[in-house]
Amino acid sequence: MGLERVSILKEGREIFGKLMRPGPMICAPTNEQGVLFLFGARAEELGFAVLRIRAEYPDCLAFRQVGEDRMELVRIEFEFESKNFLKHMHEPNKCDLIVCWRHNWKECPMEVIALGEKN
Repeated sequence: MGLERVSILKEGREIFGKLMRPGPMICAPTNEQGVLFLFGARAEELGFAVLRIRAEYPDCLAFRQVGEDRMELVRIEFEFESKNFLKHMHEPNKCDLIVCWRHNWKECPMEVIALGEKN
């Protein structure tokens, strides 16, 4: 007979994402800042060279390799979930790419990289 596990959240305690190993973070991100960190850790592997991270929209300017000797400039917005782009009322014509943890915006008019999915 197995034990039933009951979790009771205690007020004021921090909550973390699911454990994920190996990787640059031990727990999955729970916010946009975690997505930004993971993108930075994986940018080169994903074919990007970051030029600038900034507080204003869009969050990041980067080069993306598009050929053996060609790079394109991409404007990137970080979101925990892709649909947050709508909640923040960003202008799609000023951004090329959303980098998120979870892609939950089926009608998204731009490219999305969801780091929580296998890339």
